[in-house]
Parts: sequence; structure tokens; C-alpha cells
Amino acid sequence: MKSKPAILFAAALFLSALGPLAFAQTNQPFWQEPKSASPTPLLGYIPASFAPLAEKVNPAVVTVYATHVLRSPFGPGISPFFGIPKEFKQEGVGSGFILTDDGYILTNNHVVAGSDKVKVLVGLKETKEYDAEVKGTDPKTDVALIKIKANNLPVGVLGDSDKLKVGDWVAAIGSPFTSAHNGPEFRHTLTVGVVSAKGRRLGIGPYDDFIQTDASINPGNSGGPLVNMNGEIVGINSVMIAPAGGNVGLGFAIPINLAKAILPQLKDKGKVARSWLGVKVDDVSPDLAESFGMKAPRGALVAEVIKDSPAQKSGIEAGDIIVEFEGAPIQNSSDLPPLAALAGIGRKVEIKILRNGKEETRAVTLEAMPEEKELAGRTGAPGMQPNDLGVQVKDLTPDTAADLGYEGLSGVVVVAVDPNSSAGRQDLQPGDLIQKINAVTLRNAQDFDRAVKALKPGRLVRLYIRRGPNSLFLAFPLER
Repeated sequence: MKSKPAILFAAALFLSALGPLAFAQTNQPFWQEPKSASPTPLLGYIPASFAPLAEKVNPAVVTVYATHVLRSPFGPGISPFFGIPKEFKQEGVGSGFILTDDGYILTNNHVVAGSDKVKVLVGLKETKEYDAEVKGTDPKTDVALIKIKANNLPVGVLGDSDKLKVGDWVAAIGSPFTSAHNGPEFRHTLTVGVVSAKGRRLGIGPYDDFIQTDASINPGNSGGPLVNMNGEIVGINSVMIAPAGGNVGLGFAIPINLAKAILPQLKDKGKVARSWLGVKVDDVSPDLAESFGMKAPRGALVAEVIKDSPAQKSGIEAGDIIVEFEGAPIQNSSDLPPLAALAGIGRKVEIKILRNGKEETRAVTLEAMPEEKELAGRTGAPGMQPNDLGVQVKDLTPDTAADLGYEGLSGVVVVAVDPNSSAGRQDLQPGDLIQKINAVTLRNAQDFDRAVKALKPGRLVRLYIRRGPNSLFLAFPLER
């Protein structure tokens, strides 16, 4: 892979290495934690059977059905053109798991985002369907909290994803390839494998840091649990890469510690408020380290300081290398975003930098993270300005194509989607490859910008996209 691109702090995403939380808890979490720090594993080092694991965790796993109602721009009494109905539905299926016995359930944001109706199927042999309310969503981490009205439900126990090691046994549970229309049902499918790697970045978001596993993860597994051998949930299954059209042992899960950090805010506020430092950073390469007179590469190199940001107000400059945040060492650029994002709005923190070979300490008062549109105006980043579609894209480079399984294809990769935009309400997701807008074939971000500018409000927009191995159309009226 080439050098990682500069990272924009205003969209700080991954939270696995947590600093002091803006919403620090003094009470016990509302979800269930392990009863002891080191429980006796349910299964031995080389398990003869995973049945005890399935028996413990499966009752808490649910199937999530999300319905999106798409409406054409044609009013009453006006016949739609080209046979397009005035209203039609898209239904998707995902997975989830029960956090509390009174019905709080954790799943992926992309499973329920923009849904008009969400239903949950609970139970193994005897099932019951519930209407669900979306209590909180966080598109930046792809985590959502939903709630059903029920009592005495079986619950999953949340473990510690930081303790996972490459080579540890894990199991994925969910509803792969399950249909919402009386089709095949593969609910409560359990697949096993190991942790293949940690800290994987897929280009889906600037701060993704996934657990990679060869336990089979397929469409419909999204939102289901990744479980360790103690029967504790250590991840949320979220992404698969399948260049051959089926599972090839490349599945990815969001570490559960990410969800733990934001669950209180999702429950109480419905969204996540993050603090903001306001810099773009990059890794320090060996050559850069030598040029700065460093013995070895470390820290986060400040590539740009955002105008009027806390960093600028504290005197941090481009070319500074951040090596410590509130006493926590910064080894590379990805260490910094989680610490800044949840350190606390209005909190003063100490940041140690290297400038001209000398260490300096800066006191920075963190502020609330600006909205995406405001941030785009302050940074002037090319290709990231707000547009009528509410979608930010980037060119499909060979590296990105290899990471996402889009080799040999053309189009633009979705970087971010405004959840309140026309496209955001139709389940367009970061990592999707947009190949066409209406009849316009896209080769790069410039083609995308021209096609979006040609769209007219009230008219139906048709996107042809690739999501992993699957191709699909999204159709919706453009609202401005």
C-alpha cells in the first residue's frame, strides 16, 4: 500500500484506544459485562465442539428487517413515467444482538439507516416478531441502538475487544442470505474461525480499524455478534470482501469497545457528540523521520491545521509531530483520532509535539466537532464540498480497488453520506462504488460533480452501484 492519506480529525471515527470520555460513567453500564475479569473459557484451546458457545449466545441473536419506502416525485392524479410506481418498498435483512432483558438491541447503522419501519425476529424454535424503534444511530462508526417492547429477554455479554489476539478462536452468528419475503431463512447461522488480523483499514471511513476474521461473514450477517471462546461478544460483524462473489475468508467486525464508548450517548441522546482538535495528520515514514532527525518513526505528522480550530488557537503548526496526547504515546497517526474524539468538549488537554527536533507541550481546549458542511467550507478540501445529493466521493485508485474488491471496475467510491440527504435516506453507504448516475457513466470525481449539478429537484435519481460483490440500483426523488 502507498502512504496513508492525511486524516481529517473533524470526522474522527474509531474509538478503540479511549482516552477520558466526555460522558464518563459513574454507574454500571446498562448492558451486561462479564462477571469476572478472566472467566473460565467455555471451550478448550482446541475445541472438540462449539455447541456450548452456540447454546450460550444464540438465544440473544436476532434478525432485523428494515423497510425503506421510496416515493416518486409525481403527485396525486399524475401518471408516473416509464412505469415507475408512485410508491414502492425496499426491504433489507440484517442481524443484531440483545443488550438488555427489556429490549435494547445493538446492530449496524447501515442495517436500519433511513428505514421507515424496523422489525425484529426473536427466538430460536419459537419465534416472535416485534416492532422496533431506532433509539440512536452513529453513521461514523456504523453502530445503531434499537429497542423493542419486551421483558425477560436473553442477553449477550459484552467482552473486551482490546484483549483479542491474532490467532484467537472466534465465532460469527447471524442471518446470512435470509430473505424478507418468505424466502430461504438461515437465521442463527454460526461460523467459526480465528482473528486473522487487527487494525485493518478498508477505506470505508478515514478512521476504520476492523477486526479481520476468516469466520464466514456474508450479506445478512451485518450487525450480528463476533464472539470469543468465553461466550463474550467482542465485535459487531459489518463488512465482507468477496472478489469472487462469495465468502473467501475476508470478514471484518467493529470492535465492541467502540460501541461501549458511545452506547450511553446513543441511548440518552440518540447521537454522539465528539470533541475536536482540528488537524489533518499523516504517518511519519522512515525517510521523514530521518529528515526530522528522529531515531525511529513515531507520532502523527501535522499536514494541515484547520482554520479557527483548537489546534490553531493553541499554536500547533503544520510540520509539528504529535508524540503524546494527555500522557498517551502516539506511535502513528491512527492513535490520535480516538483520543481527541472522546476526550471531552471544552476540556483542556496537554499535547506533546516535536518541533525542529525539540519537544514542546501545548495546552489545547477542545471544542465540539463542526458539522460536515461547515468543515468542508473551512478546509476547502477538493471533492469534499457539500452537494445536492449529499454524497462525498473520491476517485477509485488501484489501491482502493484492491482493498474493496473493485478491481477492473470504474466509478467513484463513496466517502461519506449526509444521513439527512436524499441519498442518505436510501441506504447509500461509505464504500459503495457509484458507477452511474441516471444514464451517465462515472470515471472520476469530476464526472460525478458534473452529473450531480445536472440533476433537477423533484426528478427521480437513479444510481447504479456496486456493494462488495453485489450490483444494485437505488432510485429516489432529489430533494433540495
